[in-house]
Amino acid sequence: MSIRRVLVVSLHADPLTYGDSGAVGGQQVLIRELVKNVQQHGYGIDVLTAQSNPLWPNKFSLGHLGQVIRLAPGLDKAREHEWFRDVEALADQALAWIEESGRRYDVIHSHYWISGLVAERLHRRLGIPWVHSPVKMAEWTERSEESVDDERVTVERQLLEKADAAVVAYLREADRIHQLKRALPVYVIPPGVDPTQFFTRDAGPVLRAHQVARRPVIYVGRLELARGLRDALKVLARRPLPNDFALFVVGGTRREVEHGRPISPHLAALADQLGPRVHFVGGMPHRGVAPYLAASAVMIAPNQGPTLGMAVLESLACGVPVVGTRVTGIQDWVEEDRDGYLVNPPDMEDLWDYALALWDDPMKARRMGYAGQSKVHRLHTTQNMAAQMVACYREVTGLGRNQMGIGV
Repeated sequence: MSIRRVLVVSLHADPLTYGDSGAVGGQQVLIRELVKNVQQHGYGIDVLTAQSNPLWPNKFSLGHLGQVIRLAPGLDKAREHEWFRDVEALADQALAWIEESGRRYDVIHSHYWISGLVAERLHRRLGIPWVHSPVKMAEWTERSEESVDDERVTVERQLLEKADAAVVAYLREADRIHQLKRALPVYVIPPGVDPTQFFTRDAGPVLRAHQVARRPVIYVGRLELARGLRDALKVLARRPLPNDFALFVVGGTRREVEHGRPISPHLAALADQLGPRVHFVGGMPHRGVAPYLAASAVMIAPNQGPTLGMAVLESLACGVPVVGTRVTGIQDWVEEDRDGYLVNPPDMEDLWDYALALWDDPMKARRMGYAGQSKVHRLHTTQNMAAQMVACYREVTGLGRNQMGIGV
């Protein structure tokens, strides 16, 4: 029996990009974990992504049945609209790779709208069933300081018209897609965390490295405005804080944090106000984040718009409660009063009220953290995610073949 194969198109998020080099954060992690774990079910997976660094190999293994293939030209994530002119060339490269390798795929799975444009062309030319993951559609992001991209909205709707199925992380996103195309099969598959990487562990090494006496509050994520970090720091800087309080900020590229200091003038000014109470740790490989989360008392997630929420689930997996905003990707994973607290997006005062109260009550923080850890182990492991995705691939493969008049 020949091996079943999946062609993943993820131009925007290379699953093997280093975590501190400006990668796409949770999306990158999710795709990497998905590729690794779906292989355990006997699937071979090839990931087509964009070559963003000429020093990286064009092809690299990812698991015993998987590999990453980087297509040229390199694409600048900051100028997505310039990718339109390269869609046909990228599709041609992908077809050339498929022909050269002799691969025969059972299903195509694209992530994000630019990848969907390439996948649609492969789907049309090869007649292979196609699953699309929209990844937070533009018209639903609702982030402050960001305008809706009408061109992207149009493309994303067209992709849903043409795909055989969609995969989303949240139930409310599935409801919205059904409003656009009621007949489209939509699979709700929450992200998963690897509990062998994210777990409860001794805080001592991290605390000693930063000369901190107590478990800190932690923020994990990008430093862009929509993430809400600047607003959270503004409020924190106005508060009287105990001498042993510390906030760790984990995230940012090498161009955003240098020698423990943020490059942004706004964040640098706030860091000066807070002094030694805030530690800008910077970016790091994904595996390196786990000890920092596990060493913390509570995590804050001040996002002002939707997020995938991988860091939220990873924090809970480490036994650390989360205080975050009521936005998609945080409110979906935090059970209020059980493993964390939720506030309205602008309410940074409330966010710090809850976070500081938990920081000051280690026993309560630990009880809530353990409740979240138990939930992650039941519902949000990488193994659960992969099993659900395999079920999707099996169903869509059958559906696609029937639609094309091919016998199952």
